[in-house]
Amino acid sequence: KYDTFILETEGNEDVSQLIAQVDRFGMTLARRSEDARKAGDLLFILTVVFSFISLVILFVAGVNIMHTFLTLVTERRYEIGIMRAVGATRGDIRSLFLTEALMLGLFGGVVGNVVSYAATRAANWLAQSYLSGIPFRPDEFFAYDWRVVLGGIAFACVFCLLGAFLPARRAARLDPAVVLSS
Repeated sequence: KYDTFILETEGNEDVSQLIAQVDRFGMTLARRSEDARKAGDLLFILTVVFSFISLVILFVAGVNIMHTFLTLVTERRYEIGIMRAVGATRGDIRSLFLTEALMLGLFGGVVGNVVSYAATRAANWLAQSYLSGIPFRPDEFFAYDWRVVLGGIAFACVFCLLGAFLPARRAARLDPAVVLSS
């Protein structure tokens, strides 16, 4: 017969479900478990809020990418007109702008991951230095999985391609006669 047992979860999001299952068996939880449930619920709410903020930031970034490429098309319209006049197809012009967007996304994704990795290493070092006396402190606050890094780079590339698609289409539709005569 046991009067106490300890349960561990893989993540904070599992705490509320685990507590609900324990309640169904008619067991009571220690005060620390109730605090853990409250902390788990708070972390879930924070995750939802930060996810929403991230979506807003992504939308703004997409609009900025589109604006940047629309500006590029406007500034390079004579260059586009000359390329079209000497035989470049609409597909060539579209490919040129989409390739530039892909390279921009690749560069931004790699640089962003390098900067974030350096920042998280610094944060982990600071935590090791200044929080050494805190019990149950994790060894690392930030973990990097290669799949997340590659996914971030791929996401940056896709996002830049999506942001540059309409400006590339606009550039491909420029009439060389109109552009070069104005």
